[in-house]
Order: sequence, then structure tokens, then C-alpha cells
Amino acid sequence: MGKKTRETGRTILISSPKGGSGKSVLARHLLVSAAQAGLKPFGLDFDRQQTLTKWAARREKTREAFPDFAATPIEAAELQNWRGALQRRSGYDLTIMDTPPSVEDHLPAIDGLGVAADLILVPAVCTQDDVEAVGPWIRMLTEKGFRAAVVLNRANRRTSSFARMRGALIKAGPVCPTEIPQLEDIHVPSVKGLTLLDYSKSRGIAPFEEIWTYVRRELGL
Repeated sequence: MGKKTRETGRTILISSPKGGSGKSVLARHLLVSAAQAGLKPFGLDFDRQQTLTKWAARREKTREAFPDFAATPIEAAELQNWRGALQRRSGYDLTIMDTPPSVEDHLPAIDGLGVAADLILVPAVCTQDDVEAVGPWIRMLTEKGFRAAVVLNRANRRTSSFARMRGALIKAGPVCPTEIPQLEDIHVPSVKGLTLLDYSKSRGIAPFEEIWTYVRRELGL
């Protein structure tokens, strides 16, 4: 299950116990980053809300008129059948797995996906509530031997709380060196199944490019 082969490529699990942390936002930007880098990406959406799957459907509709946008195939999956879902990775260079926030209710499945993953990314907003939820989660993941890192989302370096929250998470486990800033227009492109990365002059493109560089380095892509 945990053995990585050329057929399955690399796999990233995006998991957080806190709702609204930005899992789907991170997932779709990584998928587009991979596609733009010439890799063949694939998404598995284990969240019952199917936010990532619905985004992919809108993207395919947009690509019918503008085929130059990179293809990012995504399929919905059920945590109860996570073993079967993993078999769909065959032939892809990078698989991104999005999960529901209720991780405590699905620990066996999340553990199984964690074993299959090369890297686990844990999005977290810079609030006390998120730190209290994410801190123990990233600590548990690292104690189990998983390669995992927190990705701070909606971060504002100008606030006094940013350094405090970031420091608390660093004490709990690894933290990605680049955070996703507070961007008012980050969700605007998703209406058409796009991301900020699909617009070359996007104001918020740099953080996602840096996070992708970090991921590529961690995975040896």
C-alpha cells in the first residue's frame, strides 16, 4: 500500500481537522501548478461536499471554449473505499488527495491514505482555534513517521498574532516556509474552474509558485 512506484507517481494528502482551512484551494492550485510544469496530475476528492470535484467540472466546461488551460482531472471518492480509490492513481505523475475536515471520524482511512502519501500538507488559518486543532494533528502525524507540513492560509504578516500563531505551529511540527496571504480575489477564478495561476499577471500568483517549488523539492519532482 505504501510502496511508491513509477506507475503511481508521487502522492500528496491534504488533511486538516479544521473546516474552512483552505484544503480545496491548496489542492486545486497544486494541481494546476503540476499541469503547468508539464506533469500529469490527478485529483481524488474524498470530501462529501465534493468542492474539488465541482470545481473540476466547471474547469472542464471552461476548457471546452479555452482548451489552452491545463487539464486537471479529478474524481470523487469515498473514504470507505480508500484502497480502491488509490488504484486510480496509475499512470499519473502526481496525485492530490483532498479530504473532509472530520478526520477524527475516519482515522483508519486517513492513516491508510497517509501511508500511501509521499507528503501530507495541513492547511491552517492563523487563528487560535486553528492552532488548537491543527497543532495536535501535525504533531500526531509526525510522531507516526509521516512526512507532513503545515501550510498557513489567509496569513497577514502585519498582525501581531501572525508570529505568535506561526511560532506555536512550528513547535508542533514542520511548517512550509511560504504562507498563503489574505487575498480578496482568491476565490473569484474558481467560478469558472480556474485558479490565480491561470492568470499570468495575477497579484497573488507568487505564494503559490513558491509553495509549488517547496513541494517539488520535498517530493524530488
